[in-house]
Amino acid sequence: MALLTLRNAIATALLLSLLALSPASEAVAQQQTPVAFSKQIAPKLDPASGNCPSLPVSYYYDPVMEDEGLFDGSLRVHLCLADNDKIPFDQPLVAEVKLTDLSDSAHSHVRFVPLVVGREVVRGKTGSRPADDTPNPTDEAGSEENLAVQFPVVRYASFDLKNDSWKPPLLRPARVYRLFVNLHRQAESQGSQTLIGRVPHPYYTATTGATRLDRARRRIVMRTFKEFYYRQNGWRTGEKYPMDCYAYYMWATGFCTVGAENGRTQLHNLFGKENSYNLGSHIPALSDKAPIHGDYVRMPGHSFMLLSYDAERGQVWTMEGNFNSTVEVVIRTVGSSWTVGHLRDGHILPSLFRLWQNRPRIFGSGRS
Repeated sequence: MALLTLRNAIATALLLSLLALSPASEAVAQQQTPVAFSKQIAPKLDPASGNCPSLPVSYYYDPVMEDEGLFDGSLRVHLCLADNDKIPFDQPLVAEVKLTDLSDSAHSHVRFVPLVVGREVVRGKTGSRPADDTPNPTDEAGSEENLAVQFPVVRYASFDLKNDSWKPPLLRPARVYRLFVNLHRQAESQGSQTLIGRVPHPYYTATTGATRLDRARRRIVMRTFKEFYYRQNGWRTGEKYPMDCYAYYMWATGFCTVGAENGRTQLHNLFGKENSYNLGSHIPALSDKAPIHGDYVRMPGHSFMLLSYDAERGQVWTMEGNFNSTVEVVIRTVGSSWTVGHLRDGHILPSLFRLWQNRPRIFGSGRS
């Protein structure tokens, strides 16, 4: 009898365990447990705009590549628009901008700002392109490789994002941002009824800071952002480097680092006994104290550049050469054993950036 009672008790316990793992309970558990991953390519389409028509509009990086002004709480984005009937140039236009700080990628801010459009620019006799294609913003009519991606007539435009003095800052110094942009007809209120379409691909950019290192970091990542964007469109920038992850980082930083040779960074001239490498487990602390965009990371079989650390998600955003044989922005779970080369002021050529005499550092790069 005792043995039977024991068997009944065990059977009851097993039944209760099975009930606890019912589909409803399992679904709740799955919702509460985040899905872990080691890496993924960053999204190239805003899900909220996935059904919007793609416009013959491109981002124009050249005007902002070497901007060395002090951070003033604003950000300007330049566009190149194909002059065809896809865009109503006979009326005012508005840019809908979805802005994400990569260090806080779970949250975005949407702003509607005026689009300032210039006059027609005739770029020579080139082959016509499909109406929904993307114009190369650089006039390279003499390049046989780029003839196929030219529009004969374009318009250049720009919009500004600015901090409001009575609101929490939208933009902060020495940060990296991603933008998704839609275009609208101007109206009393913007919505689906005013939407024209979306600008293909995300736009990555960075704000400057007050120090030489802040400015070097910005220019480093802007070089890679332009290269990334051109490759997404199948264009060429004229830069020459092998499709190799290590070589891509050496090229991106080689214009500004001490001891560089032939425009390529030499890591042994930057990191050694006095300036040792860090570990991946140090990234949260490094990011908390200072910017990390432009920093070097090595892991077994691969190298890449850091863009930002998202503390809430425990992930880094990276720029990577030779990722699937191209250039990609990637989101990775931090590897504690990574080798991290954290750039310091002494790594930057002293003569590269001009200094502002008697200017206090009123715009720090604090990580708040």
